[in-house]
Amino acid sequence: MLDSEKRGGSLCAIKMKEEKKRNKVVFVCSGNICRSPMGEAMLKHAVGATAANDPVRGLEICSAGISTVDGLPPSAHSEAALARVGIDISGYRSTALTQEIVDGAFAIFAMDDSHIGAIKSRFKNLPERVFRVLDMSKMERKTVFDPYGGNLDEYLQCRDDIATAIDGILKYLQNETKV
Repeated sequence: MLDSEKRGGSLCAIKMKEEKKRNKVVFVCSGNICRSPMGEAMLKHAVGATAANDPVRGLEICSAGISTVDGLPPSAHSEAALARVGIDISGYRSTALTQEIVDGAFAIFAMDDSHIGAIKSRFKNLPERVFRVLDMSKMERKTVFDPYGGNLDEYLQCRDDIATAIDGILKYLQNETKV
């Protein structure tokens, strides 16, 4: 059993020692208990609806935080916001972003510019694909606001903002993984 499995973290660090290729799609926010787990779960849901032979199914979708510790549960409002659309993240646990995760990243989708700045300043060997989540949406605003400490309506808005980008992210990844 790998350390990440023992601590109950996201799937980001799992199998990294066996795999050298970049095959992870990583959603990044601050604490990895609100926004990035929602992005991870919604993209997994979307990928699950693709054809069985779609190359995007070979990517591992995960999330991590730049200012967190491993093993925290998702916020109750994040769970509730996703439950309203039939997605369960109750078993999710936070993961801190590490160099090992970055080394395995095919693409990184951050919630705002500060996350991208932190990633660029703290890590080397970045993938060529580092974006803000909302770069893949048609929204003019490109920041997914942090709902931490807010009410359920703020989490629902956060979920909906991220949801506007999921189709664009999926199409982008499908285009990038064409054989």
